[in-house]
Amino acid sequence: MGGYDFAYLNKPLVFTGVLKKGAVKRLKDTLEFWVNVTRENALKINSDAYQLIVRTRLMHSYARLKIKEKNKDWDYGNWGEPINTWDMVATYTGFSLVFMQGLKKLGIIISEEEEKGVFHLWKYIGYLLGIPADLMPENRQQATEQFYLWTATQAKGDEDSAHLAKALLDENLQSTILKYEFQRKNLRYLHICCNWYLLDAEINNRLLIPAVAVPHLFPSLIRKANILTQKIFKLSSEKKYSQLVKTGNKQQLKVLDDYLKHTPKDFHY
Repeated sequence: MGGYDFAYLNKPLVFTGVLKKGAVKRLKDTLEFWVNVTRENALKINSDAYQLIVRTRLMHSYARLKIKEKNKDWDYGNWGEPINTWDMVATYTGFSLVFMQGLKKLGIIISEEEEKGVFHLWKYIGYLLGIPADLMPENRQQATEQFYLWTATQAKGDEDSAHLAKALLDENLQSTILKYEFQRKNLRYLHICCNWYLLDAEINNRLLIPAVAVPHLFPSLIRKANILTQKIFKLSSEKKYSQLVKTGNKQQLKVLDDYLKHTPKDFHY
């Protein structure tokens, strides 16, 4: 959600019309991509992961060309090329550096080895999507330096940013994974609480994230549960670690299956 506060980064979504068509399809596509490319033996020719990589790169290329062809109002001076390399690097830094910062705020202890692994993962994913590997950060220091320089070129969130934020929150109401409306409303409330806990009040206000009662209660409970769980369950053997990997894989595949089942086939751009 915090990424939407960078106004220039959002412009390709606005100019391609994706802004008006909701977040459900975007989340399903993103989930399908990263689950498939992070499994073992993912890059066999014509595997699901291989096809998703090609499809995503073609989609980026097509969007870039069409924006340049159809939209004479594109501000190259401020926004650069549509879906440019530096914006892509910054996006993946959000999924590594900023992602881990959020986890730490929620009480997760990340080891030095795990931190290196996350940066390595996103360098790999960036490479799959066409970013030269030497442009992707290797560690926290490089990522922080790059992200700081990139943010200096960005404007604060604008009206389009607020529309994107609303679409992401409303995805909870549109998705049919949860059967009952009250469940979807509760999930939306919990996501709003996490936004108020993890993002500055200034950003929440700029993105027009709704104010809710006791917003810090739920995230604080998550933090306490995470701290307690880590104290109880210390990874003291390779066997325990392997079991966590298997459990995580099973849970991720279940979430992907839910999204694939509950995103209508005709729900396209």
